[in-house]
Amino acid sequence: MSEKQEQRKAEKGSRVERQEKKSGRKTAIKVISITLCVLLVLCVGAVIYLYGSYKNISKNPLDVLIKDDETHKTVIVDDEGNEHEYIRDDKIVNILLLGLDSSEERDEKHMGSRSDVMIVVSLDFEHKTITMMSIPRDTRVNMNKLDYTTGEVKSRTINKINAAYAFGGGPKRFGDKNAVDCVKEFLSFDGKLDINIDYYASIDLDGMPKLIDAVGGVDVILDRDISELGKKGDKITITSANVDTYTRKRKQDGGGVQGRDTRQQELLLAIAKKAKSQGAINMVTKLYPQVTKYMNTNVTLDEAMALASFIQGFNMDTGITQYRVKVSGQMIDGIYYDIADMDDLYKFTLEHFYKASEN
Repeated sequence: MSEKQEQRKAEKGSRVERQEKKSGRKTAIKVISITLCVLLVLCVGAVIYLYGSYKNISKNPLDVLIKDDETHKTVIVDDEGNEHEYIRDDKIVNILLLGLDSSEERDEKHMGSRSDVMIVVSLDFEHKTITMMSIPRDTRVNMNKLDYTTGEVKSRTINKINAAYAFGGGPKRFGDKNAVDCVKEFLSFDGKLDINIDYYASIDLDGMPKLIDAVGGVDVILDRDISELGKKGDKITITSANVDTYTRKRKQDGGGVQGRDTRQQELLLAIAKKAKSQGAINMVTKLYPQVTKYMNTNVTLDEAMALASFIQGFNMDTGITQYRVKVSGQMIDGIYYDIADMDDLYKFTLEHFYKASEN
């Protein structure tokens, strides 16, 4: 082959190579373009879906939520012997929040987690109010023991209320269900009242730092001196580094069980306030997939948006009632229990969950 022929062959090969590279770039660009278009369509679709969902939810968020609408009436006899009929308020949604305290020892013995934090949060959609009821973990109550395989009631027992979660088999079995049923029974007063628990959310207290990080920390005002956190009246930011101390400390300068329960409620309110300030709907849609990794809940995304819609229009300064079940300590068969003041609890429950009949 002559030198010129070799040169023409080389030039031809170079052109082919350039064309192949160009074709390859075009193909890559085309693939990237198609991928970006698909992602764009998906993102737009998600935005349209969320906007459409929010638009429908915001019209009447209560319609999105699943609750027991069956009418329940009760009759109260006053000191003079007069009867008064009360009807359960059907515009209230109740959520049981459970903070779980697990340990390797309990897991090894298959004892399940205990729900050391139990707060019933009630959203009144008619009066635009929120009621938070803390139930001390050592409260002595009746409860079910469930079959861990079927969830059926195996037996009955009297125990501390935080044991109901464990007697349901913990987070991987029927712990949430048993805790919900136990609280419902506790607030029923032997059938005189019927307080339904519509939703639940349980989180291991070891997962609280991740939850706090997810929301970006929240600000609270200390109601007492706590050596690790600050002085009474100090405004501090709760982060993953100090949330454990804030929510769990009770001995020495922690204010006992009551002080701890109060701070747990304050933390929930701080989270709600931050959600409202940043746009509750936006915060929920952004954090729902992340937060639900750390908890068990029966709240769907649409239902979370409905609850966020309530928070967004809620007045945090005037519409909140905080209550802790009054108890007194007592030793029974060598075990310490909190004995609930059922008369005080009954009055509170009737006042906040029922209304006088118009008949």
